[in-house]
Amino acid sequence: MDPSQNRAGPHLSGIVGRTAGSVDGARYSAAMRNPGIVRDVQSLGAFLAAPRQTVPGTSMTVPNAGQRTAIIIYLEGTGAQ
Repeated sequence: MDPSQNRAGPHLSGIVGRTAGSVDGARYSAAMRNPGIVRDVQSLGAFLAAPRQTVPGTSMTVPNAGQRTAIIIYLEGTGAQ
């Protein structure tokens, strides 16, 4: 969660409330650079449940609702690190 290190995608520190495709130096697919997506609890939940419907061309699905909730709670806690 080090905000100075992007890897396959952007770092996840502070993702809740951040606009998709907005981390400098991160690699994004064309679909993930959509400036109309702001990552909040609802959009993260929708993305993790059905990523291809939210952002066509992605495949990072988390079918278990409990796991999605746990991931989002964790990501909310990474806020201003």
